[in-house]
Amino acid sequence: MPAIASLEDLKAAQEDLLAAKDLVELKATFKKWRNIGWKNICKLWLQESTPEKLKGEGK
Repeated sequence: MPAIASLEDLKAAQEDLLAAKDLVELKATFKKWRNIGWKNICKLWLQESTPEKLKGEGK
């Protein structure tokens, strides 16, 4: 099932997650993007998926 969040939000969340330099920044990023879903946040952070795949647009 594709993510409800917009592709732009997923891309922005991924950029923020990968740019976090310490735990404080990471916590702030998780709080900022909690609306896209915890599973989606984790998949983006661990680079298990891309925003396009989460939206069902990628392979």
